[in-house]
Formats: sequence, C-alpha cells, structure tokens
Amino acid sequence: MAIRCVVVTPERTELDKEADFVALPMFDGELGVQGGRAPMIGRLGYGVLRLQTTAGPQRFFVDGGFAQVESDVVNVLTARAIPVDLLNTDEATKSLAEALEMPSETPEQSQIKETAVLRARGQLRASR
Repeated sequence: MAIRCVVVTPERTELDKEADFVALPMFDGELGVQGGRAPMIGRLGYGVLRLQTTAGPQRFFVDGGFAQVESDVVNVLTARAIPVDLLNTDEATKSLAEALEMPSETPEQSQIKETAVLRARGQLRASR
C-alpha cells in the first residue's frame, strides 16, 4: 500500500511523492511509516528523511520541524530539506566546529548554541 509524502519548507513544496515506506527523523529517534499507520503528529529532529519509492531510495536532510501522518499521507513541515547528495562533509565539519565555539553564557545563548550543534551534527551524519 503506497503512501504519499509531502515535504514543505517556507519557500516551496520540496517533495510530493508516492512511497512504499518513509522513515522520519523524530527529535527522540526514528519513526517508520507504512500504509495504514494510525494518525499522529510529532516533532522532527535534525536528520535524514528516507523514502523507499518504486524508483529506489531517496534521502533528504531535514532541519527540524513537524510531521503529520493521516490517511496514508505524511506531511513534513521543515525549515530546510536538502537532498543528501548535495551535503558536503567538510562544510558540515566546519559548521560543527563553529557551533561548538559559540558563546553560552546566558540561557538564550545556550539555546542558540544547542540548536546550532544539533543541526551541524545532523548534517554531518547525513553527509557521510
């Protein structure tokens, strides 16, 4: 049973495809979705969205956000969705080093640093 996966960013709809299986990078682990799954809404983490389509596997780095599953449709709302093939390991490593050097003297700075580190680590894992 096929499911439809729709990925939307603030700029545009990045993806609208039929898939046999979708793996979502949730903030607390990975969630696999096949046809007939019960409805749910969840918070995404920084990681790889994987689709198994008839044309083969597809992978995208998603930059947090939310996912909704309902009626065999997976809706993903994220800040960015980048095909994994376009990620560069050296750039991701540099981003992680920069994030780790950010100041964290106030609660606000700590939150910004933590988000930057999580994002950079997600990109680094996805790029490998």
